[in-house]
Amino acid sequence: MTKTVLRWLLKAFFAGAAAFALLCLFCALYYNIPVHHENPDGATEYKYEPGFYARGTEGFGAGRVNNDGFNNLRDYTPGEEIDLLLMGSSHTEGFCIFQVENAANLLNECFAGEKYTYNIGMAGHTFLYAVKRLDRALETYAPREAVIFELATLSYDPAAMDAAVDGTLPDIPSHTGGLLTALQKLPYLRLLYTKYFKGTNEAVAAAAVSAAPVTQEAYEASLSRLLEKTARLCAQYGVQGILVYTPSVQPDAAGHGVTEARPGERETFSRLCAQYGLAFLDLTEKNIAAMEEDGHLPFGFANTAPGEGHINSLGHQIYAESVYAYLTGEGA
Repeated sequence: MTKTVLRWLLKAFFAGAAAFALLCLFCALYYNIPVHHENPDGATEYKYEPGFYARGTEGFGAGRVNNDGFNNLRDYTPGEEIDLLLMGSSHTEGFCIFQVENAANLLNECFAGEKYTYNIGMAGHTFLYAVKRLDRALETYAPREAVIFELATLSYDPAAMDAAVDGTLPDIPSHTGGLLTALQKLPYLRLLYTKYFKGTNEAVAAAAVSAAPVTQEAYEASLSRLLEKTARLCAQYGVQGILVYTPSVQPDAAGHGVTEARPGERETFSRLCAQYGLAFLDLTEKNIAAMEEDGHLPFGFANTAPGEGHINSLGHQIYAESVYAYLTGEGA
């Protein structure tokens, strides 16, 4: 009896181990996101370990994180010449699309060697976190011409904007070290953790976006401080600050494209950016035109809800072409 039970347990163990190994093998191509750790130079809250990535849970993306821990086709050599520094959230990070379709790479193709764009987009890094880390990012990478910020929303919480200005915006934690790091390197466990347990990074980032109504006066006062700091740091390091607003678009009852921007936000952003000498590229009309005229949405994928989630390859294309047009004087 005892031998029978032991034999059954051994069979169950090896069957489970084989199933787990097959699931990890499958997830190596389906959901294989590198482990991230605190960024020692402070240009971002954290960055990834170099290596291959793949993601099929939203769209499908694959590529290689470079030696610096960011999604770029080229490795980074400290001190190399960078013309345009791209900062942003997981939209800019671009793990949902193939690496060659990322806005940074598309900009490099547009300039054909004339200018080089370097991408330090990172999940959870909204515009507020970019401003929080801006001085370190500009000091580390020293772009010669411009720093480009991705904004998927304009509805920032005044308290969070003030915290970004004061340097008290909460850090985004990076849970690494010892056994935890080893477990995160098993793709199937990483997928389970992301799907069922992860929430800290998203909660911190979401806290920077206002869900409750705020007064126009409070919003404008905090935004003014935020943009003043952005412009001051850009001037200090001799670069132009370019804010690119690329909102998701959904059809209304009549089939017209609409965004979630609150009344007056776009106008306030545009006016204050002009006041402080920052460029504000509002892609609202272009994203709406893509839906109404061409029938395509710049957000969402075939395996997700239409128009929701992350920016897709079309959105990256519109983004890159708009920045290129602005920088070359062909309009935005």
